[in-house]
Amino acid sequence: MFMPSSRNWEEMKYESAGCWPLPINGGDEYALVTKMAASTIKAAYRSCPVSLTVARAETPKGVVLATTLKVADDPAAPLMLSGVLRHEEEQLAIENILRTGKTLVIFFDELSRPVARAECDFTAAERNEASAMIDAPGSRYAGPWIPLLSDVLDEVQGFGDPQLAVPAKYAPTFVTIPLTLSGFETQASTTIGMTDVLDFRLDDPDEGGGLEQSTWHLLENLFEGRIIHSPHVCEASKLRELTDILTHCDAGMCLFESKVAAMLTTSLDRSTERREKSVQKQIDKGIDQLVGAMRNLGRGLPLVTKDGVAIELPSTVGNVHQGVVMVSEMLPGLDWEGIGKQLIDASKQSGAMLHVLDLRELRMLVGVSKDDPMLFAGHLAYRFDVMTERNHAMLRTRLDGPPMP
Repeated sequence: MFMPSSRNWEEMKYESAGCWPLPINGGDEYALVTKMAASTIKAAYRSCPVSLTVARAETPKGVVLATTLKVADDPAAPLMLSGVLRHEEEQLAIENILRTGKTLVIFFDELSRPVARAECDFTAAERNEASAMIDAPGSRYAGPWIPLLSDVLDEVQGFGDPQLAVPAKYAPTFVTIPLTLSGFETQASTTIGMTDVLDFRLDDPDEGGGLEQSTWHLLENLFEGRIIHSPHVCEASKLRELTDILTHCDAGMCLFESKVAAMLTTSLDRSTERREKSVQKQIDKGIDQLVGAMRNLGRGLPLVTKDGVAIELPSTVGNVHQGVVMVSEMLPGLDWEGIGKQLIDASKQSGAMLHVLDLRELRMLVGVSKDDPMLFAGHLAYRFDVMTERNHAMLRTRLDGPPMP
């Protein structure tokens, strides 16, 4: 499986999503290296429409090249990854990719893990037009990020989404090329912890298990030795799962429920409304399960591992409990005010602070916690306070500083 260059890797770790044309195999071949949510990669895997828009803008600093990769995981609200090609290796890569008419697409997920690759063919007529546009004479801009690039990128994004349209300043030229992906190969990965080993594969039919593994992958190092996968509770001589993942520290305990909206087995033509209803249903279920799990913790029922070994929590574990519903994607169109009210009401009922997160947001929170589980608990508590103050659960943590894990 291809691994990115150190420069691209550092950039990828900062970005929540992106598409980078790059040379691979010592410069003998080229690829579109992408990063996006696993749910969107699954849609591409299932042959949803994909296209690449190439843009060229004449500016006082030279010719600026940009691209937008469009993946129609939701026909009414497709993912669009726009970026300016400000490195010579990226400009050389797009030039050669268009000239050849085919390339590889390498897919990285939200955790920057390589999870799949596919062969990519470009529609001939549009590809020839884009190649001629790219090859036209003119000195290309390559260098650090400058304000001018933001202006160009605004126009590029406005072309892809009319709702983002801005007044023309450089009036880029655009060519959109339909892409055909084939020969998909998925990559298996394994997370090895102190007490458990969990596998992940993009095309695993157990999609809930995949999200659960990815959540574990993020948390295992942060809560090393203080994370339990699938703990069970003993009730009336019967065992049943308490929650998907339990972590603990001196602040208290945090429970995680993984609730994924299926992508591999559902129609690619689902409306946005149906997708939102599916995610809302998973959130409702996850909140109910967290309330029940918190009730069982409050009753002091014995806990055991999934292998039946008694769980003895340290006496230093605090009494601040938190619960997280992990979803495949925090869709903007959901009623996040209503979800906020659900979480606040359920938090009062359970005596814990409850949250809804996706992998993008959890990764950010783990990153700013700097290997300190107490700091992680503090960030979650602050996030809950902000949610309560604003009566809105659609919150995104932003990072300006060191790379995330």
